[in-house]
Amino acid sequence: MQSSTLSNFSALCVVIFLAGCATSAPEIPRQTQRVEEVGYLVAPSKSASEAKDTTVSQIKKSALITKSIWEKLSEAEKISITTDYDIKILSPDSFGVITDVQGADQSNPGTNAGAALGGAVASAAYLDRGLRGNNYSAGGALAIGLLGAAIGSTMDSGPSSKFQFRYTVKLGDGEIQYFDEIKSTSFRHSIGVCILVPSLTLISQKICNQTIEGIREKYIFTQ
Repeated sequence: MQSSTLSNFSALCVVIFLAGCATSAPEIPRQTQRVEEVGYLVAPSKSASEAKDTTVSQIKKSALITKSIWEKLSEAEKISITTDYDIKILSPDSFGVITDVQGADQSNPGTNAGAALGGAVASAAYLDRGLRGNNYSAGGALAIGLLGAAIGSTMDSGPSSKFQFRYTVKLGDGEIQYFDEIKSTSFRHSIGVCILVPSLTLISQKICNQTIEGIREKYIFTQ
């Protein structure tokens, strides 16, 4: 009776396994979307209660200005800008442009040696019992092997995704430095984009191309 039950269980497992192998994965429909990288500074959010007591003219927008450009502005120009904008001054070594990037896939595919060993040991033990005169069936051996594999799989480790990227960055002062990033996805920054360091946060490309004329036109002449 026990052998028959094990045989039925084994047959069911084989059917499920074969059915899973025969079914092809469905095609993934094509999708496109714009990706917004974290790092673009926006005006600070206000709570509902604060918004009721704050007029539109009192809300300041955020603005990033490089130190070298800020120091070239007159005091009157600085006062004019800070009246309407929350200014953050960027030192030359706090931002830069990516000039090169190298990556290494350090992902771990996982292990299944424990499951294989557990199944083999369990099957060998069951076969040994059969050779010594106990009841033996092919279905029972398969079921015992599957059970042993399941127990042995507890010693295995699952797969993990790990990618390391090394960025070559030309800083705002012209110096070249390397910055490493380790993440679980293979997506990375592109060469030529403007970033903050060492956080490697993407910012507006205009920051790395700022000129005093551009700052005056954007923050003074438009007021």
